[in-house]
Amino acid sequence: MSARRSLLRRSASLTPVPSGLWLLMATIIAADLSLLSVGLLRSRGVLTGVGWEVLVWASVAALLGLAPVASRVSPQFGVEFPLLLGAGFLYGPLVGGLIAFLGYSDARELRGQIGLVRGLFNRSQISLSTMAAAAVFHLAGGRVGRWPSVALAALLALAADCIVNYLLVTSATMLGEGLPFKKALLLMRFGAPDAFAASYAGLGFLGLLLAETYVRLGVWGLVAFVVPILLARQAFLHRRRVDEADERLKERELALERVSERMVDERREERLVVAAGLHDELLPPLYKVHLMGQVLRQDLASGHLLALEEDLPELIHATQQASEATRSLIRSLRHSSIGTDGLRGTLRMLVRELESESDCRIRPELEEVGGSPVVQLVAYQVAREALRNAVRHSQATDVVVTLVRDGSDMRLAIEDNGLGFEPDAVDGERHFGLQLMRERVELAGGLLHLNSSPGRGTRIVIRLPAEVTTEL
Repeated sequence: MSARRSLLRRSASLTPVPSGLWLLMATIIAADLSLLSVGLLRSRGVLTGVGWEVLVWASVAALLGLAPVASRVSPQFGVEFPLLLGAGFLYGPLVGGLIAFLGYSDARELRGQIGLVRGLFNRSQISLSTMAAAAVFHLAGGRVGRWPSVALAALLALAADCIVNYLLVTSATMLGEGLPFKKALLLMRFGAPDAFAASYAGLGFLGLLLAETYVRLGVWGLVAFVVPILLARQAFLHRRRVDEADERLKERELALERVSERMVDERREERLVVAAGLHDELLPPLYKVHLMGQVLRQDLASGHLLALEEDLPELIHATQQASEATRSLIRSLRHSSIGTDGLRGTLRMLVRELESESDCRIRPELEEVGGSPVVQLVAYQVAREALRNAVRHSQATDVVVTLVRDGSDMRLAIEDNGLGFEPDAVDGERHFGLQLMRERVELAGGLLHLNSSPGRGTRIVIRLPAEVTTEL
């Protein structure tokens, strides 16, 4: 739609442009300007007959173009599409294309987010789409006012416009971002395909109704038609928000499923930690109690009552050791939600485990930072996720884990020399580990900073208030 789909989603004025994309943009700009120039020179009467109306249509289109519907993942969607389509139906391909070229507007150009060449490309591809739609409409015998045959011609024109627009912008996206065709086409998705197709068709027929209204009411009909177009924009905005909310809900559901799976692993790890504590701290004194009990039994059975005075203190001492070991184990478990050794000790255990599973060298630089059980648990979960990603996915050979106390906060940093990645390109529907880490940190009142780029490794730093007591 006007920028029915228009390039590009990112601020690209300072980004190097691939030569293939430059060639495509130059070709499209030259083709559009050549068609308009040659066509209007050969058909001077067409433009003369329309006169000042071209400027009126172009001005209204420009105003509407400043209020596009933007999306998180796709190019922006211009709502002036019905007006441009109506102009093409009414005046034919050349005048319709000229109005589209002159009436294109994009606030991103004013903000310097899009350079001159890319702006001209957007303007030209929209002009070509409008000309294609108008040409198909008239070739199919479409005449404004002749119902119902005009409806079929309008439907064919709408399909032509969509094909040209999607083909040009998808090609530019492929060349500009190095994506395969299928993935570049998916970026053009604007909400659910069936809902978008219905809305797109509805706006297309709105262009036909605009042409009908203009024939009967003139310029005032064009001005009045701005209202339903803006209402349609609000409907698109509402639909976009609903779709994005639905996507976020699905991401949360997937994250919850992943959390449930990890909870099983965490419970297993906790059981192993408790089992190790029982084995190392509690079993030896209990065994000594058992052993001394057998010694006393033999003393009594053999009548060596004097030996009881020597053996009984040993039994009492062993009992006290077992009791103290039990209390110590309980205190440790209550103090830390991640194990008897606290955050630093548990992180060291994690490092040893991951090093044993890979050839990666992990260097722990850990201080005793204290902190509430909730904060220690969040820090451990983030460290575990980041370390596993570094060892299993980034092909890192060296990782540094730093844990320090910084005033009233604790700071945890994980830095690797792996492959790195582009954070903005991560598919949140499949890979939500980063999102899950960020949500855990933010729920605990902290901040997470991620710095990564292809070939330059990854650095994750989190800062958490040490004494948070809120349960997550």
